[in-house]
Amino acid sequence: MRLIIIGASGLIGKSLYEAARASGIVTIGTYNNNKVEGLTHFNMEAQSLRSVISDLGTKDVVYVLSAYSNPSWIFDNQEKAKNLNLYATKRLIDEILEVGARVIFMSSVEVFDGISGNYDETSLPKPLNLYGKMKFEIEQYLNKKGGQSCIVRTGWNVGWTLENRCVIKLTYETLLRPGAKMAKDNNFSIVDVKDTAAGLLKIADKPDLRVCHLASAPPIFRTELADTIISLSKNKDMMKYRVAMFSDIPYSEPRACCNSLAVSKLKMKFRAPVEIIKQKVKLLDGKLNI
Repeated sequence: MRLIIIGASGLIGKSLYEAARASGIVTIGTYNNNKVEGLTHFNMEAQSLRSVISDLGTKDVVYVLSAYSNPSWIFDNQEKAKNLNLYATKRLIDEILEVGARVIFMSSVEVFDGISGNYDETSLPKPLNLYGKMKFEIEQYLNKKGGQSCIVRTGWNVGWTLENRCVIKLTYETLLRPGAKMAKDNNFSIVDVKDTAAGLLKIADKPDLRVCHLASAPPIFRTELADTIISLSKNKDMMKYRVAMFSDIPYSEPRACCNSLAVSKLKMKFRAPVEIIKQKVKLLDGKLNI
């Protein structure tokens, strides 16, 4: 078995690439704009995968991680987002399945409507925003194509550099600004990106797995996250917020309110949310210029 990681310079891809190499698995990682030493350049929109990996074959497991993932940016740049998240992704999937390789596609909790939360692998998707609709369209495409594939859904991944966009960093920064509001009815799942990488590696050895969720438990409410950040931060005296309802928070398009995942198919231990928050707040306290 050989692993090919499309998007190995991104948050999840980088962590997966490092974990795979550390495990001694033969691994090829690709990048497009963000050049990283040791990775192979691959432009999904302009190249075929076989033009850069000529021996792509049946023993390969290909992780498709490369995509635009900021819902607000996607809403404002719809055609550009569709070119990568839909058209290029479908062409790549066609090519992978055509040679008999396996596809592991990174989807998102955004495929759900956020009414009930705690969605498991059997829950029916009903996306509200464009990002979620794109992810669900690829899920449907994979299901229609047949072949070897697995759809992986995850919540907010938390990485360990200041450049990583995550819900803890966004909430931390919002708490320092005047007029901060936190929705008491908004909940979601977070996960340490290293746990996500470990889960993705496990999935490579489970060829019959078709859908899998990767997230820590329990889910956390936005106000709970804010309170935890304030209690831990050295900048707590500068942090405050007003309690609101999710419907009071302005978005350019509908967003899911209860955006949490349940994990039932992959038996592994995920790091507790409170431990993730503690580590991230310590990083933010130490590096942000306040």
